[in-house]
Amino acid sequence: MVDRIPSGVAGLDPLINSGFIRNTVTSIYGSPGAGKSILCAEFLLEGLKNGEKVFYISLEQDVGSFLNEADALGFKEFRENLNSNFVFSKMSGHDFKTFLSVDLPGILKSREGKHARIVIDPLTPFLWEVKDVSLQRNVLDSTFSILRSFGTTLVTIEKYGDINKLELSEDIAIPLYLSDTVILLSMLYNQNFYQTTISIIKMRFSSHSNGMHPFEITNNGIQIFQDQPVF
Repeated sequence: MVDRIPSGVAGLDPLINSGFIRNTVTSIYGSPGAGKSILCAEFLLEGLKNGEKVFYISLEQDVGSFLNEADALGFKEFRENLNSNFVFSKMSGHDFKTFLSVDLPGILKSREGKHARIVIDPLTPFLWEVKDVSLQRNVLDSTFSILRSFGTTLVTIEKYGDINKLELSEDIAIPLYLSDTVILLSMLYNQNFYQTTISIIKMRFSSHSNGMHPFEITNNGIQIFQDQPVF
């Protein structure tokens, strides 16, 4: 039987057959402002509520900015659990390359056998830093394998260009290919407003929704509408 963990995101679990599969890597792909970081924060928040260890590894935000945004959404648990069950790390794209291949395996080995929730937000600066495709694949393949042994991980990847196009560009193909699940967050423009939508592009070892579903970013987080049409 497949072991699943709840996402913590309202309306998401029915789209992914009752939750993320334990010890897998999921890529959240979408344009800036589409809700990737909020989705990831809610995923970690669910872990904190369940007494799990959660890790947020950022290549953009510092801890103060993250905590302020979390407080604004009512996610007080992050500040309350900082440096205990909630671990926040920030680094540059260059530092992240070393972190992935050297530091992270050491940290995870010390917690071997203990499940955790992990977010890497965003992975994109690392992809810019490592131009060599074979090296990028080797580092990510090794890291994703380690992450699976340690816990359940969400990785965000920025989408640039025409936000109405759903194509997955070649420059981020490797992490999407190596991930067990890929979720696309889109901002579609129609009749003078943007509609945010979520699609499950793939999910290994599991059935999942094949549709595009609208969602809203509210004061309390993300709300996905499983049965409502887009526009």
